[in-house]
Amino acid sequence: MAENFKEWLEELKGRINIVDVVEGYVTLNRKGGKYWACCPFHHEKTPSFSVDESGVFYCFGCHKGGDVISFVQDIEHTDFMGAVSILAAKAGMSVPEFSHKGDGAAVSKRKRDRLYALMREAAAYYHACLMSEAGRQALAYLDGRGISRSTVKSFGLGFAPQNGLIEHLREKGFGKDEMLDCGVAGESRGGRLYDVLGGRLIVPIINNLRQVIAFGGRVMEKGEQPKYRNTKETVIFDKSRELFGQHTIKKAMIEGAVDSVIMVEGYMDVISLFQAGIKNCMASMGTALTVQQARLLKRYADKVYISYDGDAAGQKATMRGLDILYGEGLSVKVVSVPGGKDPDEYVREFGKRGYMDLLTQAKPLFEYKLDKLAEGYDLSVAEDRGKYAVEAVKVLYELKNPAQVEVYMDYISQKADIAKPVLVKQYAQGGEAAAKPIPKLELTRKRGKYYNAMRYVLYALFGGAEEACEQDISQYMTDEEHKAIYLEYERIRCTREPVLDDLQALADKYPEVEEIFREGKRVTEEQAPQLFRDCMQSLEKEKNRREMAELTKRIDGEKDPVARDLLLAHYAEIAAKNKK
Repeated sequence: MAENFKEWLEELKGRINIVDVVEGYVTLNRKGGKYWACCPFHHEKTPSFSVDESGVFYCFGCHKGGDVISFVQDIEHTDFMGAVSILAAKAGMSVPEFSHKGDGAAVSKRKRDRLYALMREAAAYYHACLMSEAGRQALAYLDGRGISRSTVKSFGLGFAPQNGLIEHLREKGFGKDEMLDCGVAGESRGGRLYDVLGGRLIVPIINNLRQVIAFGGRVMEKGEQPKYRNTKETVIFDKSRELFGQHTIKKAMIEGAVDSVIMVEGYMDVISLFQAGIKNCMASMGTALTVQQARLLKRYADKVYISYDGDAAGQKATMRGLDILYGEGLSVKVVSVPGGKDPDEYVREFGKRGYMDLLTQAKPLFEYKLDKLAEGYDLSVAEDRGKYAVEAVKVLYELKNPAQVEVYMDYISQKADIAKPVLVKQYAQGGEAAAKPIPKLELTRKRGKYYNAMRYVLYALFGGAEEACEQDISQYMTDEEHKAIYLEYERIRCTREPVLDDLQALADKYPEVEEIFREGKRVTEEQAPQLFRDCMQSLEKEKNRREMAELTKRIDGEKDPVARDLLLAHYAEIAAKNKK
């Protein structure tokens, strides 16, 4: 039996054949000692994707490559531990809890597994109710919206009778606290449990590992409020970090080339578009798009169509989402749905072709911004044209390259009927005050052995490296940002195991996060263990050097000969250690 995670991981890799794993996603053909296929990560007609039985894959077209774990990470759009969990299930192995994580983490994992099991059981119960006599009204409602039985099955839709779930879960061995922790049950003042979604159509929220993590409940009667109710955020569900529709878009990406994602607001938008044959859709579940969701989106595609509802609230949400997506380096276009309709209504009325026509008319981010800005002015009036031009030029300061600025200068010139040289002068005059500043990271970039070493150690810590979890690294920290990031790590660790996504979520607050990722991503899996040891040795030496510098000051100021000799002995001891 493996004594640590590294040994267990080697055992897992030994049981997994990369050819078998890849063949679960694409059809491979053996040729010249390797296996070949059209790459599942980019569109191509001639196979350039190769798999070697030694355990590696490589595409000569898009240059993506790695081992079996990195393949699963990329194809399943998950993190390292997510890929490990998928492979462990294929190999019939359980991901263990080793002692270096502590008893608290083990309890946390057992609890999470119980919650996942409860949610899976609840989803099965809701679906069975929908397909029974109890769900007749809910099925009629879905039929009225054109939702087929096949789509019902794809999304695991269900129906919640009043309080039937509570007794069902009790019969399956789940307790009151577990139901409350999952958010499927509420408790009355008298202590009675009730189904928080009773009487509603049920939409399971499924994560990228196909685990049910929450439920959305929709009323079926017009005028009844609230229209949607979600189960609360829990240990396994953080709304700001999830997107609805991940399990279906992953399937679509495996089956064919998907180079973009359509972002919509609600569950029914995704479901109706899927029903119409448009399967590259996800939803932010009615909330403003978050940075974490944008980063999750980027795992699936670099190009995003944002297609929020056509009403005023939807347009406002669109503007917020645009800046977040652009800030994360995504190529963004905006789909305008006419008549104030939402995508669900539009596709049911005009079908797939009608909605796809809207995609062809989608506007690039800055064209959309400039057009929306123009709606606030009467461009037939000279004064308004001038005011619009001033504000429009300010929008261009957000652009990241000069070529784009040049193109949109022409666009504003035509729209406002103002000569381009005038706009260029306006742009130059306001440049110092309004131009987007150089990122803080470039102004405060810190260099040296300490920073290189500590950045990689922090990356390894959030990445779950066994050696890092066994170390007390706080004693080596001198940088305030590093201390703050480490405190965040410890805070998260109180409830669950931190992951790299948690580190990424701190990027807006701490510029050092970008440097930490830069340091960590340049290291291969084979290099990682030795590099970690080297970094820890470097940090130890840096700590010793600081102690020696402090001792030197104390020795110079010490008047008592005995005390001075003791300090000198301590200095010699540290100096000897540093020479090793």
